[in-house]
Amino acid sequence: MSWNRKTPIAPIVPSGGKVIILIPHRDEHDYRQWRDWWHNGLQKPPGTLWLESRGLSLTTNRTKLVREALKSDATHFFFLDDDVIAPADVIPSFLAANLPIVCGLYMAKKAKGQRGLSAWMKRGGGYAAIGPQQNGRYVSVDVSGLGCVLVHRSVFERVTEPWFVWEPDSVSEDFFFFNKVFETIGVKPVADMECRCLHIGVFALDTNNEFDTLGV
Repeated sequence: MSWNRKTPIAPIVPSGGKVIILIPHRDEHDYRQWRDWWHNGLQKPPGTLWLESRGLSLTTNRTKLVREALKSDATHFFFLDDDVIAPADVIPSFLAANLPIVCGLYMAKKAKGQRGLSAWMKRGGGYAAIGPQQNGRYVSVDVSGLGCVLVHRSVFERVTEPWFVWEPDSVSEDFFFFNKVFETIGVKPVADMECRCLHIGVFALDTNNEFDTLGV
């Protein structure tokens, strides 16, 4: 799928701004560890807004949240999954980066031999996760997860719906989004190599000390 390329937005956006946090919940249950961090750990600059959405598919939740966020006066949309715990200063740190899209890193919830960081580069018709050691703090990537990402609102104002699509046997909604953004306005996400997050969830640990996730 391709889109008509438009003039890219400026590579640098003004520092500061007003943030709205967008949280798509997976179900009716929250992780206590995440809620404790949300209330007592995460730094929310003055004026920060937030929206939460439940009971819908992930793509529908994300679309609903963005539509509502566009009705606000927020300059930046911070996507935050309810199983990702970022450094306490993630929002002011991302704002200070002055980038259209900046993302944090967390480990994918996959089997031990398949895990990788949540930022990928296109390689030979597929995608390869970036390594933990890179030259410099900010690294341009092709796609990232949407669990901890700050996006300037102009991205959504210049890229038309649908923003998020996840079809069977196709890429996930985050890959779809970043591919469409690049094809439309020429902007790629930038990974902040110093923003290392926890990816929490349910797991199984057997007597052979083998760890596995339970599909969350």
